[in-house]
Amino acid sequence: MRNTEQLIQVSGADENSTFVWADSTGYFSIEPDLLDQLRGGYIYLKPMLTKDKGPKLNIKDPFTDINDIRKNKKRYHPFIDAGRISSKLLEREPLINQFGAVLLDEVSVTAKSVRPFRDKFMGRLDSLAQRDYGPYVCEHGHLENYREGYTVHHDPRYCPCPEEPKERNPPVIGKAYRLIKPKYHGQKGGYCWFTVEHEMTIIYQGPEYTDEELLKMNNLWRTKGYYGAREFYMPDDIEMLSSLPDVRNTLLWDPLVITDEKGEASLSFRCSDINTGFVGRIEGLADDGLLGVAECEFRVMRQLQ
Repeated sequence: MRNTEQLIQVSGADENSTFVWADSTGYFSIEPDLLDQLRGGYIYLKPMLTKDKGPKLNIKDPFTDINDIRKNKKRYHPFIDAGRISSKLLEREPLINQFGAVLLDEVSVTAKSVRPFRDKFMGRLDSLAQRDYGPYVCEHGHLENYREGYTVHHDPRYCPCPEEPKERNPPVIGKAYRLIKPKYHGQKGGYCWFTVEHEMTIIYQGPEYTDEELLKMNNLWRTKGYYGAREFYMPDDIEMLSSLPDVRNTLLWDPLVITDEKGEASLSFRCSDINTGFVGRIEGLADDGLLGVAECEFRVMRQLQ
């Protein structure tokens, strides 16, 4: 935006929002503190000018340039000697818990979703679009504004005496509705006369708006925001008392371990119910850039009671 001073509404994925001011040249920036406040997904931007003013945002994402530079940089990783790992621990052997059940390495479940997953902000836009622009059910139970020409109400595109329905209820996906296509025969006695030219019963699947369509309808732009760090799961004392088997095959992951002045640090974790061998791998980086790596091996043997 150029030569325009205006407010920009900045919203997060959970619909929490604030405002930033665009200067006289049309430029504005979103500071890291605000990105951290709205972290958790996309950042949505809305100029507070009406659509007839023709506002348009050009978003500059610095991380795009950073990623391009990183592709041409050399990377140095700790060297791990795989020969030091015990061959017995690398053998493929069945994992059996204390209940005698064989534990699978991995189970993948896939499904084809009818509708795309959206965050809370985009879900609200979709709901508003369904209400304001999408089909509706009239007081007679007929589906309106769903297919061209099928309406039991006097549509101004076909009828000289249009009227508004008394009720507009949202249709339910998967429910059957009747569609009626009228044929108008003109006015008589102050009323429009028509006959039913065609009718059908359909299973409503609902209109599907893409994210781009929803953003354009609401004069919005979006860009990626900060993503909240995930916390590695660790069972607590109560969960350890559960009768359900604990099948974790990764017992600990901690990327922020700080050693003392002697280079030492203590770690604690809870073992799972998998009776097998584990490999512990530690990779470190010193303040002068030196890299270090170490490994250990141990086996979990849980006795049956």
